[in-house]
Amino acid sequence: MARPIRHVPRDTSRRRAWVYVAVTAFIAADILLVVLALGSTRNTDAAEATRPIPTFTSASVIDPTAAPTPTPTPTATPAAATILPLPTTRLLGAVDAQTAWRAQTGACPATAASPELTTDGGATWKPTDATGKAKVTSIQRLMATSESVVEMVGLTKTDCAPQFVKSFVAGDNYSAYPDKLTGTWFVNPADRATVHAPDGDAKAPCTSVVTLAVRNDTSAAALCADGRLFATEDSAATWSSPVTVPGAVALNATDTGYLAAAVVRPDCAGVQLLTLSPALESTEAGCFKTAAQPASLAGNLAVSSAAGTIWLWAGDAFKRSADGGVTWE
Repeated sequence: MARPIRHVPRDTSRRRAWVYVAVTAFIAADILLVVLALGSTRNTDAAEATRPIPTFTSASVIDPTAAPTPTPTPTATPAAATILPLPTTRLLGAVDAQTAWRAQTGACPATAASPELTTDGGATWKPTDATGKAKVTSIQRLMATSESVVEMVGLTKTDCAPQFVKSFVAGDNYSAYPDKLTGTWFVNPADRATVHAPDGDAKAPCTSVVTLAVRNDTSAAALCADGRLFATEDSAATWSSPVTVPGAVALNATDTGYLAAAVVRPDCAGVQLLTLSPALESTEAGCFKTAAQPASLAGNLAVSSAAGTIWLWAGDAFKRSADGGVTWE
């Protein structure tokens, strides 16, 4: 008996073909998505690779095993050199704008008393001899009254005791006047803790007076080795509170108070002049510029004034100023 013929409908074959097409399209789309995803990842990785690598300072990353960095110690600014006054080797006494006396001094009895006189503003100097005439050495105080008259306190050649000497003839002759010593201001270098005033010996305001500036019988100022200044108005019975004038190395009396010379001052490359009232209130005056080392001027500087003229003897320089130290000649 013959097998009956099976009939396959055409629609079933067509459906199967479309299924294959759909599956193929799905797979292709899936592959495409994967490729696109991989490409996007590569681009992202490339972009990340081109970005700068972040860096961190030592403050951002702390190594717990590292030793702590020490804090830098601030460097101190060097302080200006401190120059203290020394017993002077220069004495200067101005009479007027053209006339003055000067002298050098030192240890007794080796240092002769040889004052010099100028009457032409320091252009020339006339030497005189007080040691040969009056047997005095080591001048401690010089008091110029005029071209003809000059007084001084020195130390005797025999035992270095204080001695008062005077000339009435411009230094052509000198004589000792022991009776005048009692009423005269001076400091004996053998005892700088004592000041001799017209009323007698008195305790100095410090342990070592290096310069005594005298205005009259009752008023004077003392410059001490530690740089302090003191004033008295009662013949050394009492002294003022100390005043410090930084760098002061010389002092002299004026008609209105005192005149000081200082070194190592911020606005003066040389010698700064200062005027002081009787109460030692200071005001800066002129400046004498010099290349001399400040330390070399301590003890080797003298200043005086008269008739509106300041006379200055600083190291190897000898100058005058008629305008308060603004200009020098």
